[in-house]
Formats: sequence, C-alpha cells, structure tokens
Amino acid sequence: MQIFTGSVGSPYNQFARVLRARLEAAPEHFDVDVVETAGSTQNIYDLESPEPPHCGLAIAQLNTTVDATEGVNQFDPTRGGQPVAGLRTLGPVHRDLLHVIVRDHPLGPGDPRVDRLADLCHRTIAAGQPGSGVRQIGDVLLRVGLPNCHPDLDDSSIDDALRRLSGGRVDAVIWAGGAGTRQIRNAISAGARLRLLDLSEFRAPITKDWNTFYGNREHFYAGEVFGAGGLGPADYAGIRPIQTVTIPNGLIARTDTDPALVRRATAELYRDQGDYEAALWGTNPAHRRIPDALSIYEGPLFCYIPLHPAAAEYYLREFRRVPSCGTT
Repeated sequence: MQIFTGSVGSPYNQFARVLRARLEAAPEHFDVDVVETAGSTQNIYDLESPEPPHCGLAIAQLNTTVDATEGVNQFDPTRGGQPVAGLRTLGPVHRDLLHVIVRDHPLGPGDPRVDRLADLCHRTIAAGQPGSGVRQIGDVLLRVGLPNCHPDLDDSSIDDALRRLSGGRVDAVIWAGGAGTRQIRNAISAGARLRLLDLSEFRAPITKDWNTFYGNREHFYAGEVFGAGGLGPADYAGIRPIQTVTIPNGLIARTDTDPALVRRATAELYRDQGDYEAALWGTNPAHRRIPDALSIYEGPLFCYIPLHPAAAEYYLREFRRVPSCGTT
C-alpha cells in the first residue's frame, strides 16, 4: 500500500515513516511505500489512483480536504482543478503552525527591514509549491493580511525557498508545517539569520474568511478550525517567541479503501504516540503533543469529512460514539 506524504524530511514524511514501520510489523504485514509529494493537494489527488487500488492513505491538511470535497479554491474547475469525491478521515495527526520567515537583518541599503506582514506588500514571497497545503493557507493569509497588495509569488520548495531567502532572491517564506521543521532548523544551524513574524492578529480574519465562505454553503458546521499556537527558541535555536495560527492535519482515505487497512491504521494512530512525537520533534523541548482520539469530537472537521466506516468502528468501540454533526 501507499502513504502519500510530502517532501523527504518534512513532518508529513517523518510521521508516515513511523506509521509505515507499524503497519509492516502488524499481523497483516502490509507492504508500505511512503511516497514523496508536493503536499496536501497532490496527496488528495493521488488517493484517487493508488497502487494497488483501494490501498492508499494520505496525510493532508483537513481544511484543504474540505476544499477538495467542495471543489473550491485550488480544486475549482475554473482554476484548473477538480473536486474529489469520497474522501474519508481516520483521525488527526499533528497540527501545522503557520510560519512567515524573514531575514533577521537586511542585506544592505536596498533591502528594507521586514517587521510585519504589511511590509511585504510589494516584495517577493516564497508562498509554497502549487498543489500544496502551504500554498492554500498562504493564499488565505495574503488575501486577509495584504488586501490590495500584489506581491510576487515564488513556487520554490521549502529547501530552495530558505536558500533564496538567505541569498536575497525572495523576501519572505510562507510555511505551514510541524513545529521545529527540520529544514528550518538545518538552515539556522548552517548560519542563516532568520526571524519569524508574529501572526496572532490574523487568526480571527482567517477564521472569518472560512466562516464567510462555508457559511453560505449547504452544510456548515460551527466550531474551531484554526487554533492558536506559538513558536520560539525551543523549536528553532535563537528565534524570538511569536504567536501564530495552527492548521489541522489528518490521516485520510477514500470510501473504497480496504477496511482492514483502515482499521489497523486507525488503531496505530493512537498506540504509543510518543514514537510519532519523537520523529517530529526529537527530544521535544517544547513538549508538543499529537492530538488524542478524543479530539475528533472537539471540532467540525470530522463532520465536513466523515470518518471511514472502518475507522468509525474504532471510535464506537473505544468511546461508544462518533462525532455528532448537527449542521447550522
């Protein structure tokens, strides 16, 4: 079977490698291929044709997964996309944190200092690869945070974007990933002088953007989609603490995904989550945690994208209930 993830070394990829080891060691002895991709959007599309059929899982931002089901944003046919039917969830994985990374010191007189998002109005921003969840949430951030501005957008991967930032070819990097993303830590260790912008003021506008958009559609589920979080020196050496927005991720499948695979993968999400935390955060100085199984009852996303029936069996067995999804 295949697990569609992200670039090598990305949090999605690291999480999936732990899951692969568990599935291969399970009594069913699944043969697992962790597939490198551009991120959430590609992962969702790739779920339509895994090899072999009915044997694919993916990690994706859950807000992007909702967009895929509704056929909006990058899944809008008028923008070259297509809706994806039949998506189902197994459970949550780690939450991404929204980063805007800038140079800590200007390169010279022609390089104005960036202290807030508005300073990037007419600059060049590496905003994530097309087909990634980074680009999707980046588009939202720029829409609510830089109205009437037209920054130039660069499509570089996170590795290339960080090199271009240090070299002065882009002025900021937007990234949505697990705290302490390895590529950013490596860049700092190699001498890059970076800083993160505080994004706390944009959580409310991002939430309003979501509620305005989905509140006008047939099914709207009230509740928190985007949370509050922080980043600081426990995540990246020498970085001053900032507050930001969190983005939910989940393990997803299709309605026709093999039930035995779904049952096993759902159970393995919650067995000794410390293995996933170690893969994502090493010694974990910031004491970050993977969401537990009860988190599926705390927000609307597992209503927008229902549980796979075989995953629902797990929650019914453990907690005697599945999410209650009254629409508003």
